[in-house]
Amino acid sequence: MAKELPEDLVTEILLWLPVASLLLCKCVCKSWYALITHQNFVAKHILHNKKNSNTLLLVQRRDEITEIDLVSTLSYETLQLLHSQPLPPPFLVLGSCNGLVCLRDDYALRVVLWNPATKETKVVPKSNLPHFAPAGHKLGIDAIGFGFDAKTNDYKIITLLTIYDPLTIHDHSRGKMAQSEVYSLSADSWRKVDTPPFSISPVYSSSVRGMNTYTNGMASLEAYGDNRGNLLSFDMSNEVFLKTPEPDDVLLDQFSDWREIFALNESIAMVVLVWDKGMSEICYDIWLLLEVGVKDSWTKLFSIGPFTDFQQPRPLGFWKNDAVLFENLDGQMVWYDPSTKEMTNLPIHGETYSLHFVTYMETLVSVNGRK
Repeated sequence: MAKELPEDLVTEILLWLPVASLLLCKCVCKSWYALITHQNFVAKHILHNKKNSNTLLLVQRRDEITEIDLVSTLSYETLQLLHSQPLPPPFLVLGSCNGLVCLRDDYALRVVLWNPATKETKVVPKSNLPHFAPAGHKLGIDAIGFGFDAKTNDYKIITLLTIYDPLTIHDHSRGKMAQSEVYSLSADSWRKVDTPPFSISPVYSSSVRGMNTYTNGMASLEAYGDNRGNLLSFDMSNEVFLKTPEPDDVLLDQFSDWREIFALNESIAMVVLVWDKGMSEICYDIWLLLEVGVKDSWTKLFSIGPFTDFQQPRPLGFWKNDAVLFENLDGQMVWYDPSTKEMTNLPIHGETYSLHFVTYMETLVSVNGRK
């Protein structure tokens, strides 16, 4: 039957199948194997899944009893828990793009690419580029970003290396950017790229997870420099950095002392914590950036709160219809509906401050690049 059907019809039918079924279909015959493993089919399958909203959430959490790190898969549409699996310690989920998940081991500075659907993994080789630091200083990886270069159909990792004094490692202004390096999955090698022409130091809390906000070919993180907050973005295709200053309303508000960025509807959103003048309650202001590099394109969407200091939830990111996902002080994941201003508990719970999630979509993309 497989030989009797036209290839274009077979392709259209196979595009509707999940990855697990496609892996089995590779064994039907040689022609199906060649079709399913071809880059054109892999790309069509990605577009089909995006068009039909076959999106999931991958939530990293630490079990309170076993203290084992888990990755739980949630339905994007319903936020129902589908399944969980252990995550080898001490890896952290940094980001996800087209079905590939980037993991980082903060202790050994290892980076691993993982396709949960095909079960493929790849340990990214360490950079062999020359590194230099002045006497008494060290060179450390301050942030890692992961994304896709649509021009070359390649997946890339960007690392920001900073010179710092070990005695001031916890100081946000501890160092200056020394070198930027890009890893290409297709070439399986690292190379230097131009370092941003401005002095800027990534925020320590953000650098732990890396440049975890990826939208439209750019990996971004919240950073400080030039005596103000900035958004630092790396264009995966053109391999250049872009800086977007925060809006003046955030800069001039002396009661704003914390912010984090997330993806919202393919744009970048910033969540800013704001204390009241009595320092007894807080709220979160939500800002949206319409164009990277354009300061005046920031627009304030809405505010959440107020909360007391003992109720303060931690923002994790955005869901559909501008809903915000939080982790409360008990390690429970909750979602906030801005239209009703209500919070709802979700079936995800872990150690306090252990929750982190990325959007994810099952694909056939190989961690071995074009091989």
